[in-house]
Amino acid sequence: MKAKKILAAVTALSLTTVVFASCGDTADSSSTAAATTTTAATTTTAATTTTAAAESAADSAATDSSADAKTSGDSDYTPVKTFKGYDAFLMFGDGEWLWGNWEGQGEPDATKAFGVDADITGDGEYTVSITNASISYDDPDEGINPQIALDGDYAVGAQGCVVMCVDIIGLLNGEKLKGTGDPKTDKETPGKYNADDLKVELKSIKADGQEVAFDKAKIKYGNIEDNNNCYRIEIYNDYGDTAKDSPIDKDNLAFEDSLEITFSIEGLSE
Repeated sequence: MKAKKILAAVTALSLTTVVFASCGDTADSSSTAAATTTTAATTTTAATTTTAAAESAADSAATDSSADAKTSGDSDYTPVKTFKGYDAFLMFGDGEWLWGNWEGQGEPDATKAFGVDADITGDGEYTVSITNASISYDDPDEGINPQIALDGDYAVGAQGCVVMCVDIIGLLNGEKLKGTGDPKTDKETPGKYNADDLKVELKSIKADGQEVAFDKAKIKYGNIEDNNNCYRIEIYNDYGDTAKDSPIDKDNLAFEDSLEITFSIEGLSE
C-alpha cells in the first residue's frame, strides 16, 4: 500500500514537472522531460522492487502462519512405550467420558493409552499427565482416541471427571494373581511388594498449570483392584469409595491443555 502511495506521488510530481517544463525553451523542455522520465522510471522500479519484497515477506509470513495453524498437537507428543522400571499412568475420563486414558503406554496391545507416563525406577517424586497433544494423538499402532471431541486437530477442553486415578503397573503381589509373565507388562502376574511396605503420597494436582485443591485425608491408596498388581492412587472414581466422599470438587474441574498429577513413592529396592 505504501509503495502504491509513493508511486502515485511520484507520478503526480512527474506530471507537474512536465507542465512547468513546457513553459521553457525546447532544449530545456527536452532535458527536463528526459530527466523526469528517468526519475519516474527509477522511482517506479524502486517502488516495484519494494512492493515485490513486501509482498514476498507477507507471503512468507502467511506461509509460516499457515504452517503453524496446521501444526497438529501430535508434534508436541511422542509416546514412550518402553520402561526401565514400572509404568505409572494417569487414568482419566471427564464428566462426559471424554479425554479418556485407561491404559499405560507400556502395556502390550494397549488401545486406550494416550497419556504422558512416568518410569518408576526407584524412590522419588514423579509426574504423570494427559495433555491436549497426547489425548488427540493419532497413534499409528492404537489409532485415534475414541473418547475425544475434536476442534480441528485439538481436543475440546475437559469438564468435570468420572475417574481420576494413578496406577503403577507391576508393583504388588496380590493373593488373587495367578499370572506367570513379567509383572511389569502383565497385570495378572504377582509383583514384588506389599502395599503396606510402600509409602506413597499425592503431592499436587494441576489443571492447565494451576493448582487444584484436594483433601489429603480422603485420597485412597493401595491394591484397590485386587485382581491386578497395580498400586493405585484413587483421587476420584464414580465406582469407588471416593464417589461417596470426594477429595476434589470434581464438578468444577476444567482444563484445556493439561492435567498433571505429582506423587512421591518410598520403599522400592531398585
